[in-house]
Amino acid sequence: MAIKAVLFDMGGTLIKYDVMHAGEVFQRILLSRGISRSLGETKIAFLNAEKEAKETGLLSSFGKMKCEEYWHQWDALVLKHLRITEYGELARIVQSKWFDFMDFTLYPEVEDVLLKLRQRGLKLGLISTAYEEEIHFILEEVNLEKASFDIIVGVDTTGKVKPDRGIFRYAISKLGVRPEEAMFVGDHVEADYRGAEGAGLRALLIDRTEDRQSNFKTIRDLKEILSQVK
Repeated sequence: MAIKAVLFDMGGTLIKYDVMHAGEVFQRILLSRGISRSLGETKIAFLNAEKEAKETGLLSSFGKMKCEEYWHQWDALVLKHLRITEYGELARIVQSKWFDFMDFTLYPEVEDVLLKLRQRGLKLGLISTAYEEEIHFILEEVNLEKASFDIIVGVDTTGKVKPDRGIFRYAISKLGVRPEEAMFVGDHVEADYRGAEGAGLRALLIDRTEDRQSNFKTIRDLKEILSQVK
């Protein structure tokens, strides 16, 4: 059956971040406030914060709570596990300054691929495990028009997080296509590839490294999509 829609993940698929772990951003912000923590310490704090967030129910409120408030509570947890006292106000600073300490770059082939897919009459979508306001901010930072996509789905759009099949099915229902008529491209095996497959979409894993993962339908460059949606 012919593909009628192509949907994309954002980070690592369309947009390159200059950090591999969110702990690096934490490091930069804390250092700007005269507080030094190693990346190892920060990663451990993230793991401990995630454990506590699960126990307290904060993690399950991701996408349901307002963006600013959720991240304030999460950042406060991380700071707590970094053994930083009086972290309330600092958590607000981390939340408000987060994107000031990150750089975003559009992968070089993205605009050309999106244009060619559009010229072929395909519908385009973006599904990200980020809040909608964060998605829009990042798209503006890389000068990628929101109008490039027929639908943009964030974690707060549905209250669901990839790989939940509901987030994929919501997107394709809004595009008016059946699962088998849609392709999803992402860089994460569980969240993107298996999540999309579980929802009935055709899945492609983008792996820009030299070692392709043979167990999955893999591409190294988004241009390879063009040969699969003729």
